[in-house]
Amino acid sequence: TLHEAQAAARAAGFLFPLSLASEGTCQIGGNLSTNAGGTAVLRYGNMREQVLGLEVVLASGEIWDGLRALRKDNTGYDLKQLFIGAEGTLGIITAAVLKLQPLPRASATALVAVPDPAAAVRLLGRLRAAFGDRLTGFEVMARICLDFVVRNVPGTQDPLPGHGWYVLLQGDDSVAGAGLLDALEEELGAAMEAGVVVDATIAQSEAQALALWALRENVSEAQRPEGHSIKHDVSLPVSSVPEFLTRAEAVLGL
Repeated sequence: TLHEAQAAARAAGFLFPLSLASEGTCQIGGNLSTNAGGTAVLRYGNMREQVLGLEVVLASGEIWDGLRALRKDNTGYDLKQLFIGAEGTLGIITAAVLKLQPLPRASATALVAVPDPAAAVRLLGRLRAAFGDRLTGFEVMARICLDFVVRNVPGTQDPLPGHGWYVLLQGDDSVAGAGLLDALEEELGAAMEAGVVVDATIAQSEAQALALWALRENVSEAQRPEGHSIKHDVSLPVSSVPEFLTRAEAVLGL
């Protein structure tokens, strides 16, 4: 499972950065076959960027051995890319060489209330300019998502009630004492003065950070008691997200 791969990497002093709400049950082969993105895609990219080599069983029964571990491999075609994201249609992935990253030594997590999705996009631009690839996660959530979680997941608390749109964000640094918390507080304060942010709470401990992330990770599970739901994974330019949400809500009559 993805969780087991993460634990093995951590035990060796490294990070396997793919993170999903279903990491306790989803498997590495499935992550590769769907080219999973996860909550750390901003910094580390999709699953396609977390793998160096594959072993695949083809429809003919032959085993294609591409279990190379070279970061720089310019020897001909990169055939493993054909199988990543192919949903198993070209073969079944049976082994993989995964790329590991340094463990973060400093981290900062915040839940931020924003006026609307367009403001969330502007906030993303400001934070990427300020933090570069230290910005690991940036998840936009509507009010209804938090309502479902607070209502249906015991022990959950709403740290910023009364707003329509939220951003859950995280920054990481491989250098200890990198001043991330202070820098994040300063940037969010400036964004608040600019009208991009309405309110914010910054986690002061790992436990608080985990509690904030639980609000995001429990959204799918919290929808079940509310009735039928349709899961989707939309890919489009970040700048087009606000317009997409507006047009989709109009079509759905929301």
